[in-house]
Amino acid sequence: MDKKKLRVSLVRFLNMGVLPVLTSGMVRALAIFIFVTPNKFAPGGFNGLAVLFEDLFDINSGYFLIIFNVPLFFLAFFLLGKREAIVSTASMMLTSLLLILFEQIKGFPLFLPPQNEKIAYGIMAAVASGILLGVALAIMLRSCGNSGGTSILAAVVNKKWRNLTVSWMTSALDATVVFASFFVYYDWDEPFATSFAVNLMPVLLALVSLYVTSKTCDVIIHGFQTAYKFEIITNNPDEVAQEIMERTHHGVTLVHATGMYSHSDKSMLVCIIRKRQVALLQRIIKKYPDTFAYFSPTSEVYGKFIK
Repeated sequence: MDKKKLRVSLVRFLNMGVLPVLTSGMVRALAIFIFVTPNKFAPGGFNGLAVLFEDLFDINSGYFLIIFNVPLFFLAFFLLGKREAIVSTASMMLTSLLLILFEQIKGFPLFLPPQNEKIAYGIMAAVASGILLGVALAIMLRSCGNSGGTSILAAVVNKKWRNLTVSWMTSALDATVVFASFFVYYDWDEPFATSFAVNLMPVLLALVSLYVTSKTCDVIIHGFQTAYKFEIITNNPDEVAQEIMERTHHGVTLVHATGMYSHSDKSMLVCIIRKRQVALLQRIIKKYPDTFAYFSPTSEVYGKFIK
């Protein structure tokens, strides 16, 4: 096989989702093994459920992830799609194998909290695990549109009951795992009144981890080039556009419009600006009393956007 054919074959192999599988699986495994398990909290989903089972039965969570994902693979394969099932399940299986492997490596780095600093270390572990899990989640969503685990189960349920959305079902399953963690990590030797705050920590850490995961995933999916789109209805399009371009250094697009109430011709200016320039643009618009404007965030900006 010549170099060109080899390169084409390699590209096709990677486009099938191999690289995202390897990356997301490894990042997820590191988050669980280094930060989640040593600090005893469950960040929702089947990952969190496996961590709870590890604490209950003293068996590596990787084995439980394999048990959970085998039936999910067949559900996803026949009901959701072959590629989606293979990519998401392969990523979770890699996570499982890595969790089992990490346990065999002596001296593998763990984020273990000192006895007198459990809360501070727990919060840092929740934030760190949330960032890593958010990265893994974003990679999977970009790769196959599904994060695996509870989202597969939620998608299957959604096919039967359309009123139960995938996002709602996924959140409900995550919340169930977080709620269950209170009882798994509860210190039954201590009186309820004196140990309630301490035993609530796993739940709070799980919520912090879930929140950071969601925000990290949003940033990666929606992009870092966030901006705001202004749409301005004005009778002075030339003056307003000129001042906006001079002071913000961004282009302005003129769109001819018709006011349906007065049936009069209007001019609408469209402008994309940075977040820090919102106040400046509002001050410009206030100079023109006959101007109406509204703005909304844009998730990502492509093309010629002035630096």
